[in-house]
Amino acid sequence: MSGIAGQATERAFCVLAPNASPMTLDGTNTWVLAEPGSGLAVVVDPGPLDEGHLRAVLEQVTGQGRRVAMTLLTHGHADHAEGAARFAELSGSGVRALDPALRLGEEGLRHGEVLEVGGLELRVVGTPATPPTR
Repeated sequence: MSGIAGQATERAFCVLAPNASPMTLDGTNTWVLAEPGSGLAVVVDPGPLDEGHLRAVLEQVTGQGRRVAMTLLTHGHADHAEGAARFAELSGSGVRALDPALRLGEEGLRHGEVLEVGGLELRVVGTPATPPTR
């Protein structure tokens, strides 16, 4: 599956990283998620440590009249996570992840947790499948 650049749904916009390869196809998808009308956004997988890409992601958020309230990492592969620390500096957000080694800030993620940002709800699903917490 190749990357999706641009508006994917009314709540999801994809910024394609310029790192095309056999592993990333057209490039890594960095997602900007926000509830319509909200001034807050969530960035998922800021991508590689590529200053132009990280600034393009931030410009996408600010161009929508929003600020980054939260940055999330789905996993630690470099094409998804290498730029997270720099993106946190640029955006002023922490970085949350299931893996404590990937976090910047105190707050992590838990399987089954529901995150609410500006009316947008995201459910954390740990993979490989983690049994539900009780």
